[in-house]
Amino acid sequence: MFDDFTAFAKAVLRCPSCDGDGLALSDKWLKCPVCDEKFAADPDMRFATLLPPSVQGDAAKQNIQKWWGDLYEQLYGETDRNLTTENLAEMVDSFEDLMKIRRHLAAVEMPLADLAGKHVLEIGPGGGGHSCLFKKYGAQVTVADITPERALSATRKLSLMTGPDSAGFNADGENLPFRDNSFDIVYSNGVLHHSENTDKCIDEVLRVLKPGGMAVIMLYSRYSAIFWLNIAPRALLTGELFRWPEAQWIGRLTEGRPKFGTTKNPFTRVYSKAEMRTAFHRFDIRSLRKSSFQFDNFAFPKLSQLRNAVFRMFGRKPHPGGVLVYGAPYQPETKLELALGPVAGFSWNIVAKKPDQDDGNTTNA
Repeated sequence: MFDDFTAFAKAVLRCPSCDGDGLALSDKWLKCPVCDEKFAADPDMRFATLLPPSVQGDAAKQNIQKWWGDLYEQLYGETDRNLTTENLAEMVDSFEDLMKIRRHLAAVEMPLADLAGKHVLEIGPGGGGHSCLFKKYGAQVTVADITPERALSATRKLSLMTGPDSAGFNADGENLPFRDNSFDIVYSNGVLHHSENTDKCIDEVLRVLKPGGMAVIMLYSRYSAIFWLNIAPRALLTGELFRWPEAQWIGRLTEGRPKFGTTKNPFTRVYSKAEMRTAFHRFDIRSLRKSSFQFDNFAFPKLSQLRNAVFRMFGRKPHPGGVLVYGAPYQPETKLELALGPVAGFSWNIVAKKPDQDDGNTTNA
């Protein structure tokens, strides 16, 4: 669609500072013709930093960048330093197999067989494994992540994949640097609920989708084993429940611990079914499926290690497809765990269509 990065910038990008269209590429900069703001760009890599200056003074967004930059190094740093075109292709194939086994959003809700020729935006690509899978199926993929390390990681992986040209941006999901009606599909797996303002992110998803385009998104479930039997009890025992607003105490108790810094995960939100429908009330909701339950979701010390030890005892090895996105081989759910996912799982997987004519009053199907 856009083999030339200059053409892509003019046709798809808009200024995150003033919302002006038609960013012009000049050497290593993208310049806004409206407000004259300049943004660093690498046209050879098809990458640019499109964060407004206000992000630098926003403590919450800075903490989001610090935490997810820390987790990037924990999960993806070593893998990224040893990537080649050949081993990445093998890793993507293995990752796809794992996603199918897990009945994951990327393999169930995402229409892989129909992606050829589609323009897909992934918000919060992590290390880029999901986007690489979509590019494998012929999609033109654009990625946006507020954390520089993660945006670059995904962009570099995409550059190693054969297929349509891709592009990557260090950008804020609450203020996407893209024109209205630009993408056929917006995909985001477990990311928007970590934003400072998730509702604003969902509004941005609607804005940048083409009329009739699809949002394929995962957000965490409130009514899940891991929330009520793990996160909430730990919040009570540690006192975090009484110190912070809900999104912040859940954040501090999810996604792991910092290793290269001291900043904890700033935000995590959870949603009931009704809250999901309210969040996507301007879309036509096509499907809403709960998944992702494992027996280590309960708040017992070393339960994950015990689960893995039991599997090893019975010869069930972790799947190598986890390396690309989890930083290590991953033990997928058993048939029983998969069966319990729709009841007690932590993931809401939603497919929601942007109305052909968005009048702002669309109700859920």
